[in-house]
Formats: sequence, C-alpha cells, structure tokens
Amino acid sequence: MSQFTISVIDIEGKQAINFANNSKNFVEVVFTIDGKEVKEGKTPDETTKGYGYPPKLEKPVKKKKDGTSLIFNPRGGEVVAYIFAGEGKYKNEDMDKPTFLRHKLVDKVSFKRTSDQPTEIIKIKY
Repeated sequence: MSQFTISVIDIEGKQAINFANNSKNFVEVVFTIDGKEVKEGKTPDETTKGYGYPPKLEKPVKKKKDGTSLIFNPRGGEVVAYIFAGEGKYKNEDMDKPTFLRHKLVDKVSFKRTSDQPTEIIKIKY
C-alpha cells in the first residue's frame, strides 16, 4: 500500500478531493486543481499553507477557505497533492481524547514544515 492516496470523489452531488495519509507521520498537503491551490484559488508558492493530515487519516477536502465548493473543470483536468514533511501534533487539549475522536478534530493540529520542498508530489487526472 502506498503511503499516500488521492482521488476525486462525489459527495452529495459535488466533487471533492479525498486524501489518505497511510504513513506513520504527520504531513502537510497543498492541493491544486488545474494549477490553482484549493484554499484560496491562487497560484501556489513556497509560502502556501495546506492541510495537516495526522498519521492514518483519510479525509476529503470539499470546500475552499471561504466555504464555497471546490471548482473542477467539467471537461476534466489535473489535481496535484504536494506533500510536505515536518513535525506535527494534536493540540494539547485534545491529547486525552481517543484517536478516533482526534481524527475528527483534524483542524486542531499544529504542523511545522522541515522544508519548503515537497517530499512527494502526486498527480491525478479527473
């Protein structure tokens, strides 16, 4: 099994990016759709921040930072996941919760990159 998997899925009639971190490490992932990062729709650079994924977490990205749905070209295109290594942890107040509950609190993780160069880049067509 690969350390990371990415796919485009349908959730309630809308497309989303599904990512699974099958590794034992926290990672940060910057997603792009047709060259634009998904949080704000800008061209990504080394300062672009992504989503923190704790070990063994699979979770879809359904919306942009402003709450609107992700935009996919109806004719198809490319989704890219830029995966960054670093040091991550759950926030201290969540450490007493069981792992399955902590996974639901994925927005409550802290992550610091060790490099602004991705350790892995995964590209898929949609």
